[in-house]
Amino acid sequence: MLLGQTGKRWLRVLHPAVAAAALTLFIIEYFLVYVSEAIGILFALAAALIIYGLISVLNVSDALSNALEDISILLIYIMLMAGLPWFYLSQSLLIPGVYSLVMALCFWRESAKNPAMGVKELFSHLGIRRGNLVRNCLMGLAGVPMGAVEYFILRPPPPTPHFDPLHLLQSIVYMLFFVALGEEILFRAMIQRSLTAFMTPGSSVFWSALIFAVMHTVWRSIPELFFVFAAGLLLGAIYHKTGSLVGPIAIHAVNNVMLIAVMPYLA
Repeated sequence: MLLGQTGKRWLRVLHPAVAAAALTLFIIEYFLVYVSEAIGILFALAAALIIYGLISVLNVSDALSNALEDISILLIYIMLMAGLPWFYLSQSLLIPGVYSLVMALCFWRESAKNPAMGVKELFSHLGIRRGNLVRNCLMGLAGVPMGAVEYFILRPPPPTPHFDPLHLLQSIVYMLFFVALGEEILFRAMIQRSLTAFMTPGSSVFWSALIFAVMHTVWRSIPELFFVFAAGLLLGAIYHKTGSLVGPIAIHAVNNVMLIAVMPYLA
């Protein structure tokens, strides 16, 4: 009896469907980065079709179905990112273009799940609200040492020959209102929250952080994967504890600004 209860507990933590989805994402990212973009896109398309097909024909719980559909947004994102001719866009418009698409997918998905909610209610539902705003914004200071650590892992070159305050301002806007906002909505407010519906909070934080790390395979750095996983654990724990997405967004944005727009000039 004790063994049976222990097995069920571990089954909830190491959920086979979620583990399979995470492994599938890693394989797709690996092929995209190291083998062939075309094969990676085909794998992403096949994975999306298989997931939606299995959800349709199997007796899958609503909670698991919601989580897998949220994770499938990443497959759609991969196909659009690798398949669309982004090279036609100016480099300065690439980040807004890509992450506007990510946020559009997220809001489309959340609106479909909550059709009665208006824009304000939808933002609050995702955790973007004013409560404890100062405290949550001050959490962003944690991104300073985190960004410094990530810089020494990746060592990105300076984006401009000399420090440029206008470029710093652009980086702050891009990282805050596009990258951090889009990724935190997707990984924390959607994937992590949907996993919590049928997992323990700790398990949902773990799996969302692991998926978050897998999607950073593009950096071609194993230490970076460990760093992003640890960062995902921290951001997920803060989101679970506070119920607000403001703190994770602030930390994420400051981390990225330190990584690409500050540390390359200081180090």
